[in-house]
Amino acid sequence: MNADADKVSGISIEVEDLVSIRTKLSALSLANNRRRANYRSGAREVRLRGRGMEYEESRAYVYGDDVRTMDWRLMARTGEAHSKVFAEEKERRFLLAVDLSASMYFGTRFSFKSWAAAQVAAHVGWLASFAGDRIGGLIVTPESHHEVRPGKTRSGLLGVFHHLARASNIKLPTDASRSRLNFLLREINRVVKPGSIIALITDFMGIDEESLEILSSIVRHNDINAYWVHDDTEISAWPRGFYQVLAGRQKVAFDLIGNGADRWLTQWQSDHRSQIESLTSRLNMPLFPVSCNRDITAQIVNNLALK
Repeated sequence: MNADADKVSGISIEVEDLVSIRTKLSALSLANNRRRANYRSGAREVRLRGRGMEYEESRAYVYGDDVRTMDWRLMARTGEAHSKVFAEEKERRFLLAVDLSASMYFGTRFSFKSWAAAQVAAHVGWLASFAGDRIGGLIVTPESHHEVRPGKTRSGLLGVFHHLARASNIKLPTDASRSRLNFLLREINRVVKPGSIIALITDFMGIDEESLEILSSIVRHNDINAYWVHDDTEISAWPRGFYQVLAGRQKVAFDLIGNGADRWLTQWQSDHRSQIESLTSRLNMPLFPVSCNRDITAQIVNNLALK
């Protein structure tokens, strides 16, 4: 039997496709080379937090030193005040956090949101790899979750790819409608090391006050970029007509002609978008909308150009 028979474009996530994205980003090679050169020369512009700095030495206290950098153990041994001196870590931890709740296994054209999320993870993962970051991951599906510890080489990134590929072959359980976004956020809060960069890739279904509370804790010591993966039907008006959709194992029919369903849908779209934009704005998190109905590479490159 042909192994490619089960592969469906835009639905099946394949490791080799995610690996090949590295060559797709060749147009950015000059910019990446400059970034790497700046990175090595110390000109890399980053916000350093927590363990984004590594201890180098202790020196005698100088008036004006931050009390938080005091070396209390050395002070206890010598009886004299000393301050710790820190240097920038040359390798920052980069965490790919991918939400593959049941709502992500949906798409009307081009691809599922789950497939698009894997593509986003591969694009930003390779760019982080070009910058020399240590890449790890958290992948949450309706029935499981997987942690990939940051690797010094590309082992962490490839580990993420393998878990994403396995996730595209799962069978959704009957109770799979429950969002696992907050579970993913709690896992991020549990495993992330201060000073990390986090790429949160999700459709934000299930966003609520708990989401805000958990993210508030995470952003105190880390940098988060939010990638909002959506289908165009979740943000644009639907043509009026009669629709049949599959909800769990049941077919549900509804129409958008004069019964208020169109107004309800428009209101839901507006409310969902407002929730996402309000949360990311309050936490000063960059938000990158990504449609699963169009080429992912073009959208990622465009987002980079707008930064």
